[in-house]
Amino acid sequence: MKKLLSAAALSLAISDVSAHYIFQQLAINGNKYPVYKYIRKNTNLNHPVIDLDSNDLRCNVGASGADTETITVRAGDTFTFYTDTPVYHQGPISVYMSKAPGKASDYDGSGGWFKIKDWGPTFNGGSATWPLTDNYSGTIPSCIPDGDYLLRIQSLGIHNPWPAGIPQFYISCAQITVTGGGNGTPGPQVLIPGAFKETDPGYTVNIYTNFKNYTVPGPEIFSCNYNGPVPSSPSNPSNPSNPTTSSNSPNLPVTTTLITSTTKSPVTTTTSSTRPVCTPVAKWGQCGGIGYTGCTECAGSTCTKINDWYHQCI
Repeated sequence: MKKLLSAAALSLAISDVSAHYIFQQLAINGNKYPVYKYIRKNTNLNHPVIDLDSNDLRCNVGASGADTETITVRAGDTFTFYTDTPVYHQGPISVYMSKAPGKASDYDGSGGWFKIKDWGPTFNGGSATWPLTDNYSGTIPSCIPDGDYLLRIQSLGIHNPWPAGIPQFYISCAQITVTGGGNGTPGPQVLIPGAFKETDPGYTVNIYTNFKNYTVPGPEIFSCNYNGPVPSSPSNPSNPSNPTTSSNSPNLPVTTTLITSTTKSPVTTTTSSTRPVCTPVAKWGQCGGIGYTGCTECAGSTCTKINDWYHQCI
């Protein structure tokens, strides 16, 4: 896997094409629609969002609903998000929804979000298997009220362990109008940004050392009978509820196996402008790029610019 990623990185360095992925197509009940027809198109190509305090965590950088169509679905319908290239960064996949006060195309996602599905790792002995594929499917909850919603999917790449590396969010939002729903109030609900913290175990975990369990960041999977508070304004952020552990798998997953290892050890430390200690990044990890605030030194390799957003230890 490392050799494949390295070859891809070198190729991209030459062609100046991004080394990441983006959720760009939506299907409803098996009917696959054109790229970005119902998914908001962002302006940072398939690069990740890494700032936990940024509004870009909602639907990605520059993702506006003005030029995006809204598709009508029925509660209980099946949806599928497709990527341009299969997800290859280890980490959980999650799907959220947020009800728009009016049209989905006019909604900025500043209201409450509830989570409807998680995909996490499966553990077997000394290995963890992540559901890495190019499509992820779920079901529109049957109990939610009719109306316009943002349907949000995120891949949280935790392949560059915190704090030397920065976890990466790959995000897209679809615009849907739900019909045939119920009268439930889904919850718990959280605000984005605000739902994910630097202290979340699922954000800070090192998947290469003593990796035996995992908790997906964010709130619990929603319940239609939720009776707790519902956030209504970005000026009054709420803390996420206790997160849940998930090991669901998408339809027909293409998985890779990660064997845990403790063979890498830091060789030197240096002072960072944002963190007191800098542990050199292991080979194949991220070491620089726009927005990157982690360590820029590599352990036994050289930090190589792949593009403006991503530098890698090769």
